[in-house]
Amino acid sequence: MTRPIISGPYRTFRALKEDETFIEYEGSTITIPMRGRQSPDSDWMEEEVKLRAFMRLEVFPAYINQLGTREFQFIIRDWELYGKSEMLNRLYYGDPRGRLLENGERGFADYVPAVLTFNVSHNYYMGADAGHDIDVKDIFGDPRSIELRNLTSHHLRTWAPGSAGREAAQYGQPHNTLYWQIVMPNALRGADLQYLLGSNYAPFAEREGDANPLLIFHKKTPGIPGEGDAFDISNPRDRARYLLAVSTFDPLPQRGAGAQPMSRATLPGRGFNANLVQQPGNSVLSALHRYRLPLDVRFGLNSNMRSPADVGEYVGKRLADGKRSTLSGWLKLVDPSKSKGTAEQGPQIGEPVDSADFPADITYAINYDVWVNDQKIVDDQAGIAEARGALEIPPRDVKVAFEKPTISAVAGRYLEFRPGSCTGMMEIAQREFEDGANFARYWRTVPLDLGAPAAPAVASFDDYDPSFHY
Repeated sequence: MTRPIISGPYRTFRALKEDETFIEYEGSTITIPMRGRQSPDSDWMEEEVKLRAFMRLEVFPAYINQLGTREFQFIIRDWELYGKSEMLNRLYYGDPRGRLLENGERGFADYVPAVLTFNVSHNYYMGADAGHDIDVKDIFGDPRSIELRNLTSHHLRTWAPGSAGREAAQYGQPHNTLYWQIVMPNALRGADLQYLLGSNYAPFAEREGDANPLLIFHKKTPGIPGEGDAFDISNPRDRARYLLAVSTFDPLPQRGAGAQPMSRATLPGRGFNANLVQQPGNSVLSALHRYRLPLDVRFGLNSNMRSPADVGEYVGKRLADGKRSTLSGWLKLVDPSKSKGTAEQGPQIGEPVDSADFPADITYAINYDVWVNDQKIVDDQAGIAEARGALEIPPRDVKVAFEKPTISAVAGRYLEFRPGSCTGMMEIAQREFEDGANFARYWRTVPLDLGAPAAPAVASFDDYDPSFHY
């Protein structure tokens, strides 16, 4: 099932079935002219900052447009950039090396820089089903804190009955909504679910309020003919078709001062390893096997939910008041910006339709956030980039020009970005993408700490731990 994309002048937009996609990991260098000043009366400082970029994109099947040329669409699922800057260090700390942190007791003494990072801006919205009489903010944190790592269109597709006269089910178009349930484990005593949560999990408690509730994410849209209205985790058929992630409400270890409590939900490896697919390069994802990485849902918790027992007490009371067995709701994904590649000419006479895939024009579209350490300076900015005359995927040796103009202020300093470029694009392995993305996320936990005494800054500073998933 795994088919590598073949670079070259022909047949690079490989044939995909309607329900297949490519996942590709790319690396590049982003160059952005940047200037800043400390006040409206200060002189501007200028620098061309260079950022390491790590991209995960999903490519959809190609098609013939109305001009007779081939096109394909893709979504930039993840895009993480980071770069250190002498100008930012001078702007915020008055020293091109960064902020000096020293503490005699810990023996720490070093310069910690101001680091510029970019990431994709995901717009997710959570809500509770009608009649449940709860506010999701009483349990979950800010919806902007939600991360759906490893997300692809296959986490959003569901099986649906075929047309009249056909017995086989059809793998549908991706939806834009996932669903969640919270269930008290005592309601699942008859179900064999231990493998989902590990052997150390003690699901049942003498008192309902002492139990750690289960949080379930699934993709069963209510009202599917013949499927019933509600997802039931006790039903093996529902688990096989629709289950995406499951967890308890145990908080994750925190990194960064003042970070809100976070938890995560995913599927275990045990029982699913036969469906895993792994190659260092491009690979095809299809409906016939589970995606090689399970969906990893990161979500914030309400600050009052300091322990699983707090969640259990709240959920247990709401279930008793409503005389129901579950709390449920939805997680809506605003459709992300789609990018497009278009061949510059039609296919040659007598040759296959993909004989003239190249040269091609590629238009990248994305919404992104920009940070200086833990301070967000740009929120949900729309950006676009153009690559002309691409001869392969990724477009090597082609400069991609993009517009990312931004005027912003953070901590009293003023920053401006001008149109930049992307060079050195290359295919990278999944592991290299994950390592680079993890390092970029780390810098968003490092406090900027302007003007604060050195000792408190050291107390809130954690060095990079490559084994920790930020």
